[in-house]
This record gives sequence, structure tokens and C-alpha cells, in this order.
Amino acid sequence: MASKLRIAAVQPVTGQHALIIDWSNGKRHTVDLAAFIEQFPILAPLKDAKFFSHAAVGEWGFDVTWGDNLELAASTLHRLALEQSGEVMPTRDFKLWMAKNNLSLTAAAVELGFTRRTITAYSSGAALIPKHVALACRGWEYEHR
Repeated sequence: MASKLRIAAVQPVTGQHALIIDWSNGKRHTVDLAAFIEQFPILAPLKDAKFFSHAAVGEWGFDVTWGDNLELAASTLHRLALEQSGEVMPTRDFKLWMAKNNLSLTAAAVELGFTRRTITAYSSGAALIPKHVALACRGWEYEHR
């Protein structure tokens, strides 16, 4: 996913591994990075609260940087912000829904009324999954109990 948004400002949340991000479109999100940091060993330095507190907007607003060649892309942070705010369905949740219901890419496409290509993009993380798709997945499960 290529986000056209840039980061206008960033502020670490005291006592948490979270950032308040102001975007170039005027929106603001608080992004909790605790689980993300645990998921990727390369981000281990961010576990240190003092180090984390030095977050700054990178050049041109395309990332948040902590210096020492450690940065997170605006597109990654935007995706996390949308997932955490419930505006989009996390890719992992969609994949879990497919697995839990024994649905192949083709079967999921048929059941949800999308093309296989769209379902492939959703399940690979190449496309954001709109909130209405998350609701459709829940409705499908309700109907197929």
C-alpha cells in the first residue's frame, strides 16, 4: 500500500510505546506500537522508553525516525493507525476468518461477492480491507452458524 499521506508532526506518548501522529490531511491518530515492536526484532531498541521518546518526523514527512538508521515508514504507521481505529480490517483478521471457515481465495470471493483478485489483495496485505468487508465477514459467520 502506497500512502500519499505525510507525517506533519509526531509526539511520543509518555509511559507507552505509542505515538500521536498528525497527518498532512489534518487527521490525528494515536498509534500503539508495543505489539509491532515485539513482532520485529530489529525494532528492539524501541523497547527502551528513553530511546523511544526521541521519535521525530523524518525528512519530507515520509517516516518517523529515531536516528541510528531506525525508522518506520509513514505508510506502515498509517496502516496501523487505520487498523487500530477500526477504519479498516487487519489483514491477519481476514486471513484468520478465511482459515477458520475453511475458505479458499476462490470460495471467499464467491461468498463475499468479490473477484478472486480482490480477495488475493486483501489476504496478502496489498490492499486495505474496508470496514464494510469486516462487517460482511461477521454477517457471513452469523448466517453460517
